[in-house]
Amino acid sequence: MWPFSRGAKPAGVATPVEVPTIDVKQAFARSKRGAKLVDVRSSREFAHSGHPKGAVSVPPQLIKKDQTGLGRDDDILVICLSGHRSPRQAHALAGMGFTKVTNVHGGLMAWKKAGLPVKR
Repeated sequence: MWPFSRGAKPAGVATPVEVPTIDVKQAFARSKRGAKLVDVRSSREFAHSGHPKGAVSVPPQLIKKDQTGLGRDDDILVICLSGHRSPRQAHALAGMGFTKVTNVHGGLMAWKKAGLPVKR
């Protein structure tokens, strides 16, 4: 294929990966069934602002270094404070080869508003 044809991608350029988005109630239900709820806020935010009960802290710098401690085939639910940072980090994880990544819409703010358990 001619390199400037439609659909041609330069060598080494990855195809964007689709990441589904679910609401906080769906995330809570899946976390109760074993999915890993991954909070991508800073360690400080995670510790001082509270976090969804059962969530683990994996700040962006650990994702960037591929030091998440997560399995490539783990069911991963990515959450942040308001839902603005989590999509970016969810796509980063999916692009790194994590196969079951889902974004949680609305973040911790929606989690609290829904009355779901929070750990302080």
